[in-house]
Amino acid sequence: MIIHRDAIWIPILNCGTSIFAGFVVFSVLGFMAHRTGLPIAAVATGGPSLAFETYPAALTMLPFPQLWSVLFFAMLYFLGMDSCFVQIEAIISSVTDAYPNLRKRKQLVAMGSIFILFLGSLIFVTNGGMYLLQMFDWYAASVSVISICLAEVIVVGWTYGCDNFVRDVEFMLGNKLNPWWPYSWKYITPVILTLIFATTIVFNTRISYNGVQYPEWAVFLGWCSCMVSMICIPGYMIYFLLTTKGSFKKRFEVGTSPTPKWGPQKAGDREAWKRYLSGTTSDPELSNINIIRITSL
Repeated sequence: MIIHRDAIWIPILNCGTSIFAGFVVFSVLGFMAHRTGLPIAAVATGGPSLAFETYPAALTMLPFPQLWSVLFFAMLYFLGMDSCFVQIEAIISSVTDAYPNLRKRKQLVAMGSIFILFLGSLIFVTNGGMYLLQMFDWYAASVSVISICLAEVIVVGWTYGCDNFVRDVEFMLGNKLNPWWPYSWKYITPVILTLIFATTIVFNTRISYNGVQYPEWAVFLGWCSCMVSMICIPGYMIYFLLTTKGSFKKRFEVGTSPTPKWGPQKAGDREAWKRYLSGTTSDPELSNINIIRITSL
């Protein structure tokens, strides 16, 4: 399956590109340190300073600096657009899954999401926008992402059940998965994410930009921005337990079990799904299932 192949090769190419980019970046920084007579530590900066200050300054020292500058900033532009595609698609999918009636108006949902994000992003183009960008990048883009990913693999591997998830994937792909995948989802990935989360918290340093440390209220605001996305997961769990009727055990079982509507959206695919669960579906029949149509309700 093409999707199965892409799921393997895209992360490999992504990591390989990052490693290759590391050689390119530090080669340029080494060239800049050699030309200016400064140590590497003095020219090697991270975050926005590397992309918008250090690296452009290094490009001016190369032959044909105009060409390299145009190529560099064009690359940044397309990388930013690519990142926006992923984020907007995640928002649209979440909204349309929660409100199926909006699926027919996906374009309006996309336009509304983009407009709201545009208004929220205006604070980053003010005089103090770089300090705000550094603060959100420092807190909201590190700890929260790791914790959400950890919660996701725990829910898939242990709450919903790795065996059930493997069954769903095999139904959509039409072939058996390598045993490595469930073992990775259930054990390896949660352990690695837990270690990364712990080291991020333990070795977290006070945020600063251009040698200026942020005040206490800014640090507090940064942690609040980090908690906004993280609190949604336990917050909805508490809300569900409080609003659902029945004993605590019953509410917990309902909250950790698939609803009767869980499964393929299309009627034909749902019938094939039922036959697959009963063990009466053949592999050729599964190969006719279009994975794009398999959406949970």
